[in-house]
Amino acid sequence: MKSLIQKLPLSEQSSFVADRYITPHFETPWHCHPEYELVLIIKGKGKRFVGDHVSDYAEGELDLLGPNLPHWYRKHDEEKEGGSLVIHFREEFLGKDFLQIPEMQKILLLFEKSATGLHFSGKTSASVGAKMEAMLAHTGMERLMYLLSMLKELSESAEYTVLSSPEMTGGSHKTNDRLQRIFDYVLANFKQDIQLEEAARMAMMSPSSFSRYFRQVTKKNFSHFVNQIRVGYACRQLMKSNFSISYVCHESGFNNMTNFSKQFRKIVHLTPSQFRQRHRV
Repeated sequence: MKSLIQKLPLSEQSSFVADRYITPHFETPWHCHPEYELVLIIKGKGKRFVGDHVSDYAEGELDLLGPNLPHWYRKHDEEKEGGSLVIHFREEFLGKDFLQIPEMQKILLLFEKSATGLHFSGKTSASVGAKMEAMLAHTGMERLMYLLSMLKELSESAEYTVLSSPEMTGGSHKTNDRLQRIFDYVLANFKQDIQLEEAARMAMMSPSSFSRYFRQVTKKNFSHFVNQIRVGYACRQLMKSNFSISYVCHESGFNNMTNFSKQFRKIVHLTPSQFRQRHRV
């Protein structure tokens, strides 16, 4: 699977993008972008994939995703409409040093937490969702004030859960270019035999130094990270296709069923067949 980098249009009249999306298919393929994304589901239900996280979504749910965190929202029924309200903005949308002022420290912490994806619920989701709806009727300074109000509310809320594992944040603002290159390399090549030596070469490190570096940054070893990507892809194939489990195993980059089943259970806590029975649309 090649990593799709989504390019988002910014007009000269706005420092961020806010819009309503209702389409026959709604979902964008597995992708990432350098902007933060605040997304409110307003129509339909399905599966959300955020990094190595998989769960159901429904109308009224609200997520905040950090920069370059891969994600995909897939409808259960491809024939029905799906829709969302989405706001995209970069960290410096208020100016390069704006986040450094004392009044913005809670929002800065919110941004750091969003590197792994945050799912908001309860009163927070309802309140911020209503502001997102109201925001679209405004332009200019009024629209900006709505966004600041939403970020303030999110930064003060305890009604959230973390979605993905830290090692899936590839290109967050705290992750350097070295790890981003490795992240992109794995996403583009996980179906093939991925060599630690090649990843180390891209990082301009020796294999042993790279292994220590990767574990220090992600808290897991490189092979487990690769398996998480492969298992995440396998989950999507098991849900949306009629391919045999054996075919999905090899299509996901695993060489044999024994290792595939072992890694799948380790990450998902189900066998591939159990996962298909439980999550098949």
